[in-house]
Amino acid sequence: MPNPIQNAVAKVTGKAAGVEARLKGLKGVFAKLAEQHHEVGALLSNAESATDHTTRRELWQKIRKELLSHEQGELLEIYPVLEGYDATREIARQHADQAGELEGLIRQVDAIGVQSDAWRPALERLIARVKEHVQKEEEDFFLRAQAALGDEAARQLEKPFLRAQDLVKERLA
Repeated sequence: MPNPIQNAVAKVTGKAAGVEARLKGLKGVFAKLAEQHHEVGALLSNAESATDHTTRRELWQKIRKELLSHEQGELLEIYPVLEGYDATREIARQHADQAGELEGLIRQVDAIGVQSDAWRPALERLIARVKEHVQKEEEDFFLRAQAALGDEAARQLEKPFLRAQDLVKERLA
């Protein structure tokens, strides 16, 4: 596990992003997703700067679980709902493509040992793609989805998303 300070900083970063998302008008699951994006972003930054293999390994195990459970939770609970709306159907399709690419990059980082010189460049490629994905979701997809679904539906999607995410985490453990 990352050290308690790294965890605390990541949590605070995530909570601040969640507040910012709500100020932009995002509700329920969309604010929660933004919160999680920034929390894992902080952990990714810590992993990128980590110099010892033990810290890298511990951070990567947590990051991997968070990224995969987040993406799978979205694919299971959020994007199928968006498929049902004309205004968001294309968003769901674009997201599915991006999720597959992200999972491929995660597998690449997994395949390289944390002690390898190739690990950091692989992680940097993943970080760059995660940043692009987050930007697209938070500045486009989520705003359009929020408008299509409405506040109440966005709130109602949060619990099923979190349950799906927890189930994926259990499977990954």
